[in-house]
Amino acid sequence: MNEFVTKDGHEICISCEKATKVKRDEPVQNRQFYIEGAGQLCKKCYDTIIGRLKVLADSLNEEEQ
Repeated sequence: MNEFVTKDGHEICISCEKATKVKRDEPVQNRQFYIEGAGQLCKKCYDTIIGRLKVLADSLNEEEQ
């Protein structure tokens, strides 16, 4: 086991370090809230990060116009 997996085999959120509902052996293409190159996130952290990225993208798009 590595540092991002609980003793019972669940992934740990790479942001808040809380256990997720995702089992370690679940293929990444079947997972929700997984970011390639980063890892597994819980729903709360995923929503927060994606929300911030959308605000940043919108801001950059406004500057380009």
